Amino acid sequence: MSILASRQEATQPPRSAAQDIAAFVSTAAIGERELAEASRIMLDTLAVTIAGGAEPGVRALAGSLEPDDRASSIPSFWGNAAYRSDDAALLFGMASHVLDYDDVSMLTVCHPSAPVLSALLAASPRQGISGRALLEAFIVGTELLIRLGQAMGFRHYALGFHATATLGAVGAAAACARLMRLDETRTRHALAIAASHSSGLRKNFGSMVKSLHVGIAAGNGLRAARLAAAGIEGAAEPFEQEGFLHAFSGGETDRWQKGLVLGAPFAIVEPGFEQKRYPCCYMLHKMIEATLALRQDSGLPLSAIASMRVDMPAGGTKPLIHPFPKSGLNALFSAPYAVVASLADGRIDLKSFTDAAVMRPQIQERLRDVAVIEAGGAAQKGSDLGSAPVTVTLTPHEGASLSRTITASPGSLEDPLTPAQLLVKWKDCLLRTCPPADEREVAALFEEGLKLASHADIGTWFARLRANIAAN
Repeated sequence: MSILASRQEATQPPRSAAQDIAAFVSTAAIGERELAEASRIMLDTLAVTIAGGAEPGVRALAGSLEPDDRASSIPSFWGNAAYRSDDAALLFGMASHVLDYDDVSMLTVCHPSAPVLSALLAASPRQGISGRALLEAFIVGTELLIRLGQAMGFRHYALGFHATATLGAVGAAAACARLMRLDETRTRHALAIAASHSSGLRKNFGSMVKSLHVGIAAGNGLRAARLAAAGIEGAAEPFEQEGFLHAFSGGETDRWQKGLVLGAPFAIVEPGFEQKRYPCCYMLHKMIEATLALRQDSGLPLSAIASMRVDMPAGGTKPLIHPFPKSGLNALFSAPYAVVASLADGRIDLKSFTDAAVMRPQIQERLRDVAVIEAGGAAQKGSDLGSAPVTVTLTPHEGASLSRTITASPGSLEDPLTPAQLLVKWKDCLLRTCPPADEREVAALFEEGLKLASHADIGTWFARLRANIAAN
């Protein structure tokens, strides 16, 4: 069965999954609705990438890279340096994910935009590329990343793989192949090369390596497309027949699922990507929403609370591996910290995840007062996990317990970030990197970025963006 929306004629010989995927990447038609949504998503991911450049891990990575002054080099967003494209992809990728503020797709429990956009930002110096071409490449790359993860199933994540990293290499390769206008045959080779570059272990959550995974995926995807363009050939069928699906699902599946069709609809519009309201693991967002609501409604400070309880769905605590964090990176995956910090500060934002904020004595001494209870039974997966309720219960020293349940995922279509919230996030991220930047120009860049599909040459817009922040 074809995995494309248009079925092959009965008289034609059967096509492999790789052939169908390559045809989709090369020729998929992209509608105006997809382009408009991709503009919003790309701006959001670009903002958190720029903000991530201020982090120590990203600065350390930049210090390890050799600047490059050739015309083909890719300029950094954080100064005057430029780099070889593969180094730029590594740097942009780590920056895009280091704050854990980038978007999520619960269809696959991954961050689809970060590796794909990072590869595209490093694919060329940007002059002469239309906004539409960039957005189309982004859309097909994220679509393949997500649908490939659906075909493989949740077993991949349960085995300990970081799905954003493993799927990201293939998605990035698809996006770069589309931007480079590779034909179907060379696109298929690019995907085969990328499939052998996929890597990343969930064990590294809470460390710098988690975000480095995204840079590795972006660089490997870009490299795979360039190798294929140069004539390097891969397997004819890298996904099925004991290929990528079999290996990364632990042998659970070997075939693309029946009824799973690329681009019908595109995941970017249905069900859409979840854009983060808080800069931390997405499994913390519902408990943060619930805790902040309880604090606002009750007026009770942390000192008035004797104990706290979080009830999570089965499988919901899987990435929350740092109950007693000792750094900002640890705290991105800490349920006790999310609850305690929400009560202590009445907010969760970028300032919440500094090492100093996490190590405050009044925070550390209350972490053990939070009980995180995961429901029994089989772990929920994908969208089922995303729509499962999370309940926070606070027990004061005096008075009755208070509870709040959140079902809709913050940032999802059921509870989306408004245009005003997206603009605030954009400004917050850019001004974090360069506080002296002209706030009016930063806002104007956002409004113009929403119309990126109409830009004949994105070079001018990106040059203005960099001019506003690279002086830092």
